[in-house]
Amino acid sequence: MSEETRPLDPTRRQLRIFGVTVSNYEERTTALLEKAAGAQSAEERVQAAGQVARLTAELNEVLRETTNHVTAIQNRVLITLAESQGMPP
Repeated sequence: MSEETRPLDPTRRQLRIFGVTVSNYEERTTALLEKAAGAQSAEERVQAAGQVARLTAELNEVLRETTNHVTAIQNRVLITLAESQGMPP
């Protein structure tokens, strides 16, 4: 079974989501900042700023999910290591 048809493990899935989200964020915010810079009215600038804020909030949420995923992996590793050494978790 190829990687394309095989279900992704949770880590690969989370990293893929994070990578796509960051790439989309860069592309979309670049366009929005250009739009805001060339805006003819305050309303257009405010609209672009609102969209940038929404995209930033979405990116922050995915970053938080990714960080939580990595921290959970680290905790499992450290607990397993401690238990293998006879230490209490």
